[in-house]
Parts: sequence; C-alpha cells; structure tokens
Amino acid sequence: MLTADLVCVRRRGDRLLVVPLSETERVRARALAATALSVIKAHVGLPRGALLEAWNEIPVAPQENRLARGLWKLALDACEFDEGGSVDPVALRRDLFLRAASLRRGDGHTFARDLLLREIAEARQTSTDAIEEALYADLPSAHLLREARMLSPERLLESYDLSQHQAVLLRAVHVRARVFCPDAGGYRALFRKLKFHRLLYSIERLDRDLGYAVDIDGPFSLFEQTTKYGLRLALALPAIMACAQWDVTADLRWGKDRRPLRYHARGGEQTPTGDAVETALPDESAALLADLRNLDSPWRASPSDAILDVPGVGVCIPDLQLVHRDTGRRVFFELLGFWSRAAVWQRVEMVERGLSEPVVFAVSKHLRVSEEILPDEVPASLYVYARALSASAILERVEKVADRLRP
Repeated sequence: MLTADLVCVRRRGDRLLVVPLSETERVRARALAATALSVIKAHVGLPRGALLEAWNEIPVAPQENRLARGLWKLALDACEFDEGGSVDPVALRRDLFLRAASLRRGDGHTFARDLLLREIAEARQTSTDAIEEALYADLPSAHLLREARMLSPERLLESYDLSQHQAVLLRAVHVRARVFCPDAGGYRALFRKLKFHRLLYSIERLDRDLGYAVDIDGPFSLFEQTTKYGLRLALALPAIMACAQWDVTADLRWGKDRRPLRYHARGGEQTPTGDAVETALPDESAALLADLRNLDSPWRASPSDAILDVPGVGVCIPDLQLVHRDTGRRVFFELLGFWSRAAVWQRVEMVERGLSEPVVFAVSKHLRVSEEILPDEVPASLYVYARALSASAILERVEKVADRLRP
C-alpha cells in the first residue's frame, strides 16, 4: 500500500483531491510498471540490495519520481524476502568477533582474516563462502528475494489507483460512507469486512431504502496504535467501493502541520476495487467457531449472515449464530472491537430499545466494563474475557440467554 507521501494530491481551499493519472501519464506509468515487474522477475533468488541497485539505475524524470516510487513500492509489496541459509548471523558474528579478539590479545599482532574464517567454517562444518554469505544475512539489503507475486502492468496500475485513495485514509479523523447494494448479501459482505478489521463504526439505515450510512473513526481520532488502525481502515475501502453505489467523505489531518482538510470520492460498480472483497471471520471469531464445533454440545455454531437493526439506534452484525439441535432456538454471538467503549454502550442501548434477537456480546477486559451492565431479565448477555475467548464460558451464557426466551 502507498504511504501518504507517495500520493498525488491537490489542495483546493479546505478540500484534498486525489489527482488521477492523465492519459499521457498512464502510458508512462504502464511502462514504469512493466519495468518494475521485469526487474523483480530477473532478481528472484538475489539479495534485496542488488534488486534496489538495479531499480535505481532505471532513468526516471524528476516529474515522474513520485509516480515511479509509488509503483515500485506496490511492486515490492508483492515480494517475499527471507534471510536464507541455516546459520544464525547473530551467533556467527559473536563467535567470529570473540575469536578475533582472543587472537589479538594472544600475540598482540594482526591475524589473517581468511584463516580465521576457515577456522570458524571448520568448527561449524561448512564452507568459508557460506560463512561470508551468512555473516550479515540478517541485514535488509542481504535478504533474498524468494518469491514475487507476478502482477501484470495493468493490474499494478489498478492497485496504484486504489492505493492513492487508501493512503489518504491513513490521515483520517473521521470517515462517513453512504452505501447502497441491491441485495442484503452486499451489505453483509461490507459489514463483515468492517468487523474483520475491528474498526470503530456505527451504522444507520437511511430513509426510503436508500442504503446505509456508515460512520467510522479514523486513525487520527485515536490516542495510540494509529498506524495499525489506519492500515485496517484503508484495507476496508475496497469493500465500500464494491457496493453498487458508494459515497465517502473523510475529515483529514494532512501534512506535517496536520492541516484540517476534507476528502470526498464517490462511484459505483465500475470503479476498480483491487483484490476481491474478503468476507472471512476475524481470527478470534474463527478460532472460537472451531472450538465451539469441537465441544460436545447440542448447540451448532456457524457464521452468521444476519443484520440486526434497531431503528434510531444502530445496526448489529453478529459474527456467529448458535442453533440448538433439538429445539431450534437461535442465539447470536458478536465479538466487539477493542478500540473504544462506545460500541459496548451502543449495544446496551439496542438491547434496552428492543433488539429483536438474543445475543451474547463479548468484549475485552481492557475496555473496563462490567458484565452487570446488562440485567438478567433481558435476552442478551455480556461476556468480558481476559486474553482468549472461552468456548465453554460462551456456551454457558448462550444457554442462559436462551432460557430467558422460554414461554
């Protein structure tokens, strides 16, 4: 993904505009993309330093520098590097330097480097060439290019177009998206993506079936972990752009002076959206689902596709649903994010205002809320966990919530 300094933007008053490539620039960009990919392909198995040197030798005009750097950054993101070899560079340097210091103290004279390397190689039952290669193999410039996901120049340009907008959101304080999908499946894909990245969001249904308005806190609204959160927000953008109609407005803090600016973009089905929208469960929910299925219980767990809407309050998107094998009773489970306590209080309000389905909510103890904020008589329960979700503890709460619904 691009960083904010690699985005081509223009200011107009208090607005920040992403500058799209002109037809002439796109022709040149395609040539630069093809060059970058060919350089990478030719350096598979070679050190990163050699790869960077080869790229630096490519002639680039000053006005193309930002574009070239952006394309190269995205091409490198598709590469996998490793240190290579079986020798630990840190341990090797320690042994080598300690032996060199010992020899220097012994006779007070210099020693032959080749002889020292040969001695270390023999002790490790390897060759001197292997010792030379491994000595600084942990430095980034020495990492070997093992694999490159070969994109086409056109695909790389599509990624560049999308990444320009994603990089802008890295500086967001607040994002508001209005989305419309012709069917519920499109909304579920978007909402699950928001949950997958553990974003701070609220969802409101718009009047006359115009879709939903999604308000998302930006990384610059948080006191810490802004880089990690900003990346998650940016990765959710393709899911918004995959909707039939979408409109995004973001309040930004741009540049070194963090100047307040506003960004706006809109589009529809024809807008390039990069990789396919991912609808997988978050890691914690996926692990919990596996644990629930391994338990000997009458409750059958599966991913949920429900959207629970309380008009005027918000929307709840459960991660899982648990259906009782004998009675058919159904209880939902939602794992709340760990960024803010506001989501917890919103769920409490939804329950108080008549949430239509029984739900067990799980929240980390780091948010400092008590399970007692939901009284026993309501068809919902709050599970506060320490480090990991307990499947058995969640099943206990599912049973209690289900019992409250019995006539």
